[in-house]
Amino acid sequence: MLKINILTLFPNMFDGFMTESIIKRALDDKKIKIDIKNLRDYSDKKHNQVDDTPYGGGSGMVLMCEPVFKAVEDLKKKNTKVIMMTPQGKPYNQKKAEELSKEKDLLIICGHYEGFDERISSIVDEEISIGDYVLTGGEIPAMVLTDSISRLVPGVIDEGSRENDSFSEDLLDYPTYTKPREYRGMKVPDVLLSGDHKKIDEWRNKESIKKTREKRPDLIKSKYRKTIGKYSVYDNQNIKKSIGIDLKNSYEFNPRKRDLYTVNKVYLCDPSFIKKVAKMTLERKLNVLFKQINVVLNEESDDEAGAYVLGEIDKMQSLIITLYGKYLDNEYLSLLLLKLDALKSEVSMKEIKKIDTVDYNKKGRSR
Repeated sequence: MLKINILTLFPNMFDGFMTESIIKRALDDKKIKIDIKNLRDYSDKKHNQVDDTPYGGGSGMVLMCEPVFKAVEDLKKKNTKVIMMTPQGKPYNQKKAEELSKEKDLLIICGHYEGFDERISSIVDEEISIGDYVLTGGEIPAMVLTDSISRLVPGVIDEGSRENDSFSEDLLDYPTYTKPREYRGMKVPDVLLSGDHKKIDEWRNKESIKKTREKRPDLIKSKYRKTIGKYSVYDNQNIKKSIGIDLKNSYEFNPRKRDLYTVNKVYLCDPSFIKKVAKMTLERKLNVLFKQINVVLNEESDDEAGAYVLGEIDKMQSLIITLYGKYLDNEYLSLLLLKLDALKSEVSMKEIKKIDTVDYNKKGRSR
C-alpha cells in the first residue's frame, strides 16, 4: 500500500479531494493511505506562526525552517521520499508519476506565500513543479501529484485503462466515441463499428500519432530524441530549431522518411554517436565504390568505366579529407587513403595496358 503524507497550512482544502471519485475508492479499498498534516502543529511560536519577513527586504512572507524541519523529522521514515512542491522544481510528467507510484512512502510539502526558506531544500529528496505559472500555494499541485500517482497504484483502476492513457508512449490518446452513432452530422468512424480488432488497433495507432502531431508536436520531437540522439528539427509547420544545442561540431544528414514524423534534417551532437554514424555512412559509400573498382579490375568493362572509377576514387578521397576527417580517427582514415591510392594505381595501370594493347593492334594491322 502506498502511503502519502501531505504537509500543508490549509488541511481543509483536501476534504473534497479525498471524498470523491477514484481517490475515495482507493482509500476505501486500502490501496493507498493519505494523511493530511497541518504545518502549524509543528510551530512553537505564538499563534502557531510558521512564516516571517524575508531578510534583505521585499514583499510577502517566507516559510521558516524550524517548523518544516521538525515536521519532516517527525514524519520521515527510512523509506520515505520527501517532495517539495515549488516553481523551481523539475517539470512533472507521466514518467515521473509512474516512478513515484512505485514508492512505498511519500511526504509532499506544500509551499505558500513567497515560498520556502532556501535551507529547507537541504532536507528534501526532490523538488517538483507542475507548470510554469503561479498558484496561491502548493495544495493544488499536491493534489495533482497525489491523483496522478494514486491511479497508477495496482488495483486502483483497470489495467487496460492505464495502458491507453495519454503520454504512456509519448503520444496522446486516440479518439474515442460512444452512442449515438451520429450526432449533428458527425458520425462515428466506420472502422470502430466493423468488429475487426486488428483494423481498429491500426486505426487507433495512426490517429494517436496524428493527434499528437497536430496538438503536441513537442512530444513527437521528444520521442525522436530518444531514438536518434540529440538533434535539431526543422519542418514547414511550427517546430523551429531546438534551443540550447551546440551545432558547431555536429554531423548533419537527411534521414529516411518515417511514419511517425517527417524529419527533414538531423544534426547529431554526441561525439561517440557521430563517430558511429559517420563511419557507418562512409563504409556504405566505400562498399559501392569497391564493387565498381572490382568490375573494372576483374571483369570486362567498357572503355569509359575505368575513367569513371578513377574520378569516383578522387571524389572519395576528397570527401574523406574534407568531411570525415573531422569525425573519424586519423589512423583509420590514413590507412583508408593508402588503400584507395593503391586501388587507384591498379586501375590506372590497367587503363594504360588497355591503351597499349589498342595501339599495338592498330600497328599490327598497318603492317
